[in-house]
Amino acid sequence: MKVLKFPLLTITISFAIGIIAEYYFEWTFSKLITLLIFCFGAFCFLFWKSKKVLLQNISFGITTYLLAFSLGMLSFYVHSDTNNANHYTKNTIEETNSIRAIVTSVLKPNVKYNKYFISLSHFNDSVTSGKMLLYVPKINTIKLSTGDEIWLKNSVYPIPKAFNPYQFDYANYLEKQNVFHQIYTQENQIKIIQTYRIFDFYIEKLRNSLSKSFDIHHFEPKTKAIIDALILGQRLELDKETIADYSNAGVIHILAISGLHISIIYFFIVFLLKPLKRVRFGAEIQLLIVLAILWLFAFLTGLPASVTRAVTLFSFISIGNYFNQPKAIYNALAISAFLILLINPNAIFDVGFQLSYAAVLSIVLFQPFYKKFYFTENKIGIYFIDTILVSLAAQIGVLPLSLYYFNQLPLLFLFANLIIIPLSSLVLIVGIVILPLNYVFPSIAVFLGHILEYSIQFMNNYIHWIAQFKSGIITNISFSGWLTFSMYLIIIALIYGLYHAKAKNVKYILLSILIFQCSYITVKWNENHRSELVIFNEKATLIGIKNQKNVIAFSDAPEHHYATLNHYKRGTFSDSLEVFSLKNTISFKNKRILVVDSLGIYKTSIRPDIIVLTQNPKINLLRLIQDVSPKVIIADKSNYKNSIKRWETTCRKEKIPFHAIAEKGFYKLE
Repeated sequence: MKVLKFPLLTITISFAIGIIAEYYFEWTFSKLITLLIFCFGAFCFLFWKSKKVLLQNISFGITTYLLAFSLGMLSFYVHSDTNNANHYTKNTIEETNSIRAIVTSVLKPNVKYNKYFISLSHFNDSVTSGKMLLYVPKINTIKLSTGDEIWLKNSVYPIPKAFNPYQFDYANYLEKQNVFHQIYTQENQIKIIQTYRIFDFYIEKLRNSLSKSFDIHHFEPKTKAIIDALILGQRLELDKETIADYSNAGVIHILAISGLHISIIYFFIVFLLKPLKRVRFGAEIQLLIVLAILWLFAFLTGLPASVTRAVTLFSFISIGNYFNQPKAIYNALAISAFLILLINPNAIFDVGFQLSYAAVLSIVLFQPFYKKFYFTENKIGIYFIDTILVSLAAQIGVLPLSLYYFNQLPLLFLFANLIIIPLSSLVLIVGIVILPLNYVFPSIAVFLGHILEYSIQFMNNYIHWIAQFKSGIITNISFSGWLTFSMYLIIIALIYGLYHAKAKNVKYILLSILIFQCSYITVKWNENHRSELVIFNEKATLIGIKNQKNVIAFSDAPEHHYATLNHYKRGTFSDSLEVFSLKNTISFKNKRILVVDSLGIYKTSIRPDIIVLTQNPKINLLRLIQDVSPKVIIADKSNYKNSIKRWETTCRKEKIPFHAIAEKGFYKLE
């Protein structure tokens, strides 16, 4: 079919670039429609001129990509909730708001609160739309579930930006899921109006029932949490220690259902249904059963992004195999990604989306060269060689993204994957087999449950052992977006060189390495010739000065700030970090900073440009302003809220800029 020869992969890439462009440029609807009409008109004209033949010249190809680009921009605009005329942000947000909404997702709780996504239907008596993040105290007697329609009257707060420079920005993460505000409720403040028995309601009920069926085994909490994560896609009960061990060992992907797990399920189902091919319409029946089981599993796990990606991909692989197109993996990748982005354009910003497609594409591109490393014909030997090569190929594909997002490089991932991949496959298959037996033959299920328990315990212990090797992971690696792009150029050049093994093509690899080196030198040079002062958003006072290659910090409790300072040192590509005791006077460039602490002692002869109020000093701020005439006053997070409000009122009267770090975030002076 001619459509299979169409460059679906490059069209999908163009569509994705359009999404990213609209996110940054924020074009209006009229501009987007104008662009789309122009591109569509050019596309139709060139298509008609070429007598409706799909394989075209360069002009037709460029026009096709521009059309996909414009569709990507329009798709992102349409799916942005804030562009909806009924979005709650179009209304005035009062100090206390009446809210009516439906619970759409149950999230991983924190220490004090259960967390939910809610979809608004009414906001202050207006019919509205939009999503919010809801915090409900764990002591609350009412437990919310998907489908519950709730009413509450409460304050609505913007989701705070990153507390400090180069830390994870939770507000930005939620913004890309169209969530902009959060609600903190008190005990029994929420009223459940009714429960809609929607599809998600029944799926959640079924999932909870399946999870509860494992109670007959009396597994330990850690073991049960792994089962829920691997089989039902629920990571709510995973403890921090387990997550840290799997992350440090470089196998955190095991705990999130993704392509690896779906592939295991897919091949297991295909193996079980292989006899169907001997009967009439057996291939069609096998295809339908495979698709039904894969999508039932996807809905059962709550349709997280990673599962949706993997199931969509393997659905197209199944269809390709049915039509005897096993080599149409690139089309399957492109179509699955395109459909996901068409339904949810924000998925392009999801780290999991980027990592999974980078890993799968890398595995597929390197796959033709695996046989060169087979030094045995033994099936077990080939299996372990394939495991190593697939792990290595996937790691190459995700390496730039891992360095950019996580700033760490696990060195023992091959040793971990060598044991964990077959072991997790066993756990997944045995767990799926046990699931129906829990209801039908509990005694057999309990017997198999011992195998499952021992396997999970061995897996956890092995990962914990690997994670203990501190030299097995390089952390706090400085990396930027441009370096990520440059490293992918090296990978692309390497793959091109493997497919076109000629001596002259080595120049492309060398050129890409040179570009990466120049990129690093440029980024490092720019950072090393930049200076700034930062007053951090910390409970204990912390002031940092970046002076070209070095970072100097001032604090009386440095043991509380190691993580913050390491993030800052890494993000600024600094070579060294020194911490000193907090001083009352600090100089930065031509600015003088006066730090007034709990003692409230200061010298008026200093004439500072900036005053930093810390540790709740008992001072007359009006008198201080009249004495030294500062240009800016800053109150850090160590002060009481009522003191901050009082100082803010004084500064407003005296027309002095006031920055409350607890409210506005860290303060930066360049």
